[in-house]
Amino acid sequence: MQIELLKQFINAYENAYKKEFDESFEGKIRRLCSEFDEPFMHLSLGLKERLKSLIFSLEKNIQIAIIGQFSSGKSSLLNLILGRECLPTGVVPVTFKPTFLHYGKDYILRVEFEDGSDIITELSELGFYTDQRKSLKEAKSIHIYAPVPLLRNLSLVDTPGLNANESDTLTTFKELEDIHCVIWLSLIDNAGKKSEEDAIKANLRILGKNSLCVLNQKDKLSQVELERVLEYARGVFGKYFKQIIAISCKEAKEEQNYEKSNFSTLLKYLENIDTKGLKREFSKRKLLEFCQITREESILFDTIFNELEAKFEDYEVYLRHYFADLKEKIELLNHQILEQLKSIAERLSVEIFNFVREKEGFFYKEAQGFFKKNLYCKYSYKTPYISSDDAFLAMFYHSDVMNKEFRHIKKEFEFSFENLKSNLKESFETLKKEILLFKARISNIQKDDFLQSEKNFADLRAFASASEEYFLRDFENILFKNNLDLELFFEKLNLKAFANYENACKLSLSFFSRKIDESRIFYELDSSQFSLYYPKKNEIYERVLTELNVYEFENLLVAKPVILKVINTFFEQNLDLIAQKRALISTKKEENNERLNYILALEERIKAL
Repeated sequence: MQIELLKQFINAYENAYKKEFDESFEGKIRRLCSEFDEPFMHLSLGLKERLKSLIFSLEKNIQIAIIGQFSSGKSSLLNLILGRECLPTGVVPVTFKPTFLHYGKDYILRVEFEDGSDIITELSELGFYTDQRKSLKEAKSIHIYAPVPLLRNLSLVDTPGLNANESDTLTTFKELEDIHCVIWLSLIDNAGKKSEEDAIKANLRILGKNSLCVLNQKDKLSQVELERVLEYARGVFGKYFKQIIAISCKEAKEEQNYEKSNFSTLLKYLENIDTKGLKREFSKRKLLEFCQITREESILFDTIFNELEAKFEDYEVYLRHYFADLKEKIELLNHQILEQLKSIAERLSVEIFNFVREKEGFFYKEAQGFFKKNLYCKYSYKTPYISSDDAFLAMFYHSDVMNKEFRHIKKEFEFSFENLKSNLKESFETLKKEILLFKARISNIQKDDFLQSEKNFADLRAFASASEEYFLRDFENILFKNNLDLELFFEKLNLKAFANYENACKLSLSFFSRKIDESRIFYELDSSQFSLYYPKKNEIYERVLTELNVYEFENLLVAKPVILKVINTFFEQNLDLIAQKRALISTKKEENNERLNYILALEERIKAL
């Protein structure tokens, strides 16, 4: 069953994408368009439609747009070609719709509407559909069919004046995507002017290599003035157009001045235009435009992923320096804790030693001798003693000095541990800030060209929106885990040392009291063999160290430093996560680079056509 489904998928894929093409130029263009639309490229619907339109244009006439400033004579020029006054002239534009001139056996008007419908009517109805105030529904484009031989091999497109209604201009230029070349119509007074050149530069994308510049109203100039203007215009405009000619639409309307108008030069240029060459140039230009759009999209994505990757590279460098300094602080902190514990032990041992006193002691012992039988002698001596309760009360209840000292020490180390935890959080916050900035900037990124891929941009936005889950959650988890380990160690240190000083004092007092009492028992049994025990300062100090668990913590702070181990673990875990996150970014980059390399290869093949 699974094998059958797989076969069906393969067949469906091959039917959709594996097509046979001949080696003609048209066949190569169809092959390139098909290859452009590979599934992993995630082309936008707009670009898919453009590719289909490009393939369709191979079978259609070439289209030449008439572009120029308002009142430059575009309608007059087209009316001359049509052989009758079809297009309105000399009026202020209200609403302009792109007008296409095609070959037909009769003069016919076809209007396409925004809702997808169309209508065929008399040419006299043209004004009704070009003025939205009169039309019942909005027209999308106007098509005029005329029995003009010139239109057998090409179609002309009338466009709004560049300085006319701006919304009309923008809408119409969307219709110029299938224009093979342009006739740039300019008033001869504007020839070479910066404003005109700026307008030309702004529309270079649709000019192509075979566009023509036509200077209208040459009848205003003498022959000498005309030659001078043409020479100047060629110097300024020559790099943009294949040819520059001057005409007079006014003279062309007059039979006696027709030859003088130079209009026949324009017609001859159009009649002899290389339609196949134009299609080749147009197809290459459009495909290269599509490649550029897709390439720039991939380069944008690559830049974004590189920036994200750089954040983790910088974070790793930051961590290495940060933790090198932090480890030195922790080593110092470990020794400070140990020294404070020893200081507490020293303080307690001095106080305990001060409460080692002497008192009068005595004991009875049977007298020696035959006549002293059943008689006992009293022996007096000086004995050491410690009043544990009195000493404890004097140290901790009758005076609050020691309690204050120890509480102050405890607060100092609580602050040190909180500061250490803050250091770990600070390192995380450095990354968090960068990732959240990335999320804020990229999660709302939009296409700047409608031909760019909806899916690729949607995937990028989703990727950026999930930045916290992808890039912060794991770091936050190890921060919590290692902070917990630090808290557990501090709690242990607090319970067994800093909060244990009273209990350590009690146990030490009890230990030495018991030891003194034991020595008295042995002394009273045989004073010649046993001596009284007097606690020494160093003995008390060692005992307090034991009761405060100082030796245990000396091992945990110096020999096998737990805090340092926690920090090292946190550091290594961060490095591991950085490597994982960079691998995730690399995966995204590889997917993007696959598309980029694919486009670059296609681009080279297109250039070689």
